[in-house]
Amino acid sequence: MTKAQVLAIFLRSGKFLRPDEVCRQLRPVPDRRSFYSYLGRLRRQGLIERHPHARRGDLAYRLTARGQARLEYLRRSGTS
Repeated sequence: MTKAQVLAIFLRSGKFLRPDEVCRQLRPVPDRRSFYSYLGRLRRQGLIERHPHARRGDLAYRLTARGQARLEYLRRSGTS
């Protein structure tokens, strides 16, 4: 799993996604607890944002403009 892969899933969707929806699209499927932690890191970096009405157990995230710019950079530079 790379940052570019995760951000690309959010970009293709264009909407808020639950963590499990994103996780199922990754191969190999990452550990659920680790993936939730990873999404928290992406959120702190400003690459994804949490749904404003999200409650514990009902989280949803979407890509931010900063996240889209980072994905474009990663694609151009060939890094992940």
